[in-house]
Amino acid sequence: MKFLTSQNQPLGQSCLRVGAQLVVGIWLLTGCGKSAKPVSEAAAPAPEITQQAAKDHMPNYTSTASPVAVPAVTVVPNSEPDLGELNRGLLRWLMRNHRRPANFEDFAATAGVAIPPAPAGKKYVISKDMHIQLVKP
Repeated sequence: MKFLTSQNQPLGQSCLRVGAQLVVGIWLLTGCGKSAKPVSEAAAPAPEITQQAAKDHMPNYTSTASPVAVPAVTVVPNSEPDLGELNRGLLRWLMRNHRRPANFEDFAATAGVAIPPAPAGKKYVISKDMHIQLVKP
């Protein structure tokens, strides 16, 4: 079933024609955006404008402050390793290999991730919901 306009044309064609006329009319009214400037002005911009633009975009490296000393990272012997980073590594491993690792050792051998040693009396395991956990053996 076709819906017809008053000129017996399909409705889609008349809407398309009106839309095209609107686009062309707006394009003609707005112009291309170029202004009519003499060639000499367009070729040589004002020096104060270019100097200000250079100052606005240049980083300021001069500093009167003294350098800040970064404290050394302290390692606490009984601290827990970052399991969040290990879990992200496990997700990357799952996406790359398209399978579940058989156990944590399978993951550790092929992960390419630096795995910190487990705290004393604990070991890493991969739970059923694919998260790395520390458990007592």
